[in-house]
Amino acid sequence: MCNQGSNMTDERKLDVVSIGRSDVLSGIETMVGKYLTHKFKPHAHAEFVIGLIDEGVHSVWCRGEHHFATASTIVTMHPGDIHHGGAAEENGWVQRMIYVDETVMAEMTSDNFGRQPGSLPNFKQTFWAEPNLAEAFKDLHKVVHSSPLTLARDSALQALLQIVLGHLSPSLVQESGFRRAPASMSAVRDYLHANANNDVSLSELCGISGLGRRQTIDAFKRHFGLPPHAYHLILKVNSAKRLLIAGVSTAEVAATVGFADQSHLTRHFRAIVGATPGAYKTAA
Repeated sequence: MCNQGSNMTDERKLDVVSIGRSDVLSGIETMVGKYLTHKFKPHAHAEFVIGLIDEGVHSVWCRGEHHFATASTIVTMHPGDIHHGGAAEENGWVQRMIYVDETVMAEMTSDNFGRQPGSLPNFKQTFWAEPNLAEAFKDLHKVVHSSPLTLARDSALQALLQIVLGHLSPSLVQESGFRRAPASMSAVRDYLHANANNDVSLSELCGISGLGRRQTIDAFKRHFGLPPHAYHLILKVNSAKRLLIAGVSTAEVAATVGFADQSHLTRHFRAIVGATPGAYKTAA
């Protein structure tokens, strides 16, 4: 996963982000980020997140708990895990991440562990103090993120996932969802997904849920971790990511996914992804 000039430096904040993506390794994205003052707003990823806090301390909320993730901490998140945070100290933190699509993860789980198709990791916690595993993770991540050789990247990715899943997810689940919700809330969520690029009103969602305005907001947050408007915003950013990868201009992406303008997109995109749309697009 060769990083193709995707560094982003904010001179005012001194945050630096490098994103790696490859046409060969479909469904895989890597990131190395050094953050001093950046604060991630509450968000979730559609992919599995496997990472390493390489330096510093990251103050982060995930699965309803607050953690100080120190250097050599391994990070594992399921799709949909809500999290947010920032630097816990003046020197900030450095993180190395891999984002793995559910379908790709299921294929690799089957290949690496001989499990039946569709099996997915079931991580019991989010943060793991594993200094020995951290060293191996860092070495393999460097190859996956930066090597110009496809075979080297493929092999390093397989090795990285094998050691992480083997150590931290001995049990696998035969399902793609990690939350169960009533049919009414699932219908509201499905409506938001179907209208990710559109403007949606709370009245529309109430019509689907059969509940009042406050009840709909509270019930949705209880089952999916975020209120509907914040969940919908993440869907818009995810849609923007796909369009940027496809080569669509940032201005056109902003209009297509329903942001007021390019600066509106940039503000929310960076708060969730940790990089600007321009930096993300460069890696495509």
